[in-house]
Amino acid sequence: MNDDVTKLSPAKINLYLEVLEKTPNGYHNIESLMTFCDVGDIIRIKKAKNFKFTIDGPFSKKLSLKDNVVLKSVAFIERLLNKNLNIHINLTKNLPISSGMGGGSSNAATVILCLIEMFNINCKKDFHHSLFSLGADIPFCFFRNSALVTGNGENVLKIKNNYQNFFVLLVNPLIEISTKKIFEELTIPRRKGLTIFNEKFLSRAKIIDFLNSKKNDLEKQAITQCEEIKNILYVLKNETNSLLSRMTGSGATCFALFENEKDLDSADRIFRNKFKNFWVKKTKIVNSFDTL
Repeated sequence: MNDDVTKLSPAKINLYLEVLEKTPNGYHNIESLMTFCDVGDIIRIKKAKNFKFTIDGPFSKKLSLKDNVVLKSVAFIERLLNKNLNIHINLTKNLPISSGMGGGSSNAATVILCLIEMFNINCKKDFHHSLFSLGADIPFCFFRNSALVTGNGENVLKIKNNYQNFFVLLVNPLIEISTKKIFEELTIPRRKGLTIFNEKFLSRAKIIDFLNSKKNDLEKQAITQCEEIKNILYVLKNETNSLLSRMTGSGATCFALFENEKDLDSADRIFRNKFKNFWVKKTKIVNSFDTL
């Protein structure tokens, strides 16, 4: 057993996100190619005399200590172990709130991973299916590997890829987006000649062409809540040497992929000069994080 475990809770990006249909249970069937960046929040858990949960970091003030998915993760493990946990969890909140980067889901999954390591929990083969009850993105975040995510988010197909060395610029206007409102008002697009994901698209030479044939179906609706998304995407597409530019998740974070650090640095300067009050972060894609 470890008495002190610290892990990066990485930001996720949806390289594309297509909404296929609304299901009778009120969820939506999707297809999304998802991966991670090497930036995120930090989770540290250590054993203590009593349970304690603290939050620090640049975006800590907007989070609740009582209504937080981290606490739901702890309760999930406590039910599994049938005992209360005397631990101190500290979340360093580095990512903007409601930003489309899966911060809450990643934190929830990372807490579970830390507790599995701390208490040597032996997970059953279908353990990840039960995580869906905590949130749609949590099974993906638990695996911490690039994946094709389908269904309501519960189907996670790990993939190998050759694009993890793409450089990424993340831009967020610091305006929170309501995911619930987006899905309530979403009109599901009609598709003709849908290009179905195939492993052959994963070569570095083909992945960009494939991704540019896809889109984020939530983008249009998100722009009605936050006009700045449209401005960010315009600059990424027209004023930088980006290979791909897109909104991630339900926004408002947008991202662009770059071939090299020089182009990334140039794009970073452009945004810091044009949008001085935005959150701008240079990073890169990471295909897989060591978890256990």
